Amino acid sequence: MSPDTWSLLDGKAERARRSWTETKSALPVGKRVRARVLVAMPFGVFVEIDVQPDALGLVEIAALPRGGELPAIGVHLDLVVVNHADHNWQARLRPATEAAG
Repeated sequence: MSPDTWSLLDGKAERARRSWTETKSALPVGKRVRARVLVAMPFGVFVEIDVQPDALGLVEIAALPRGGELPAIGVHLDLVVVNHADHNWQARLRPATEAAG
């Protein structure tokens, strides 16, 4: 991963920390959201959530369709909030179609 990617996530993580209480209120478990892929990692993708741009969302690879490639940076996804990771200020998400089934 490039240094530019780390700086993007570091800045996003700080904003996520500062807005964590608001984020949890705005993104309750089960809420459907639309998000844009920011960074692809071996374990999943970090996303920016349209309705809560200071939030940091993570879609873990286990939640994505098997056998496919990770979504490309900039792609928009329809997702559902599955939990909140208080220790690193992340909304954990799954594709809306996967969460419904």
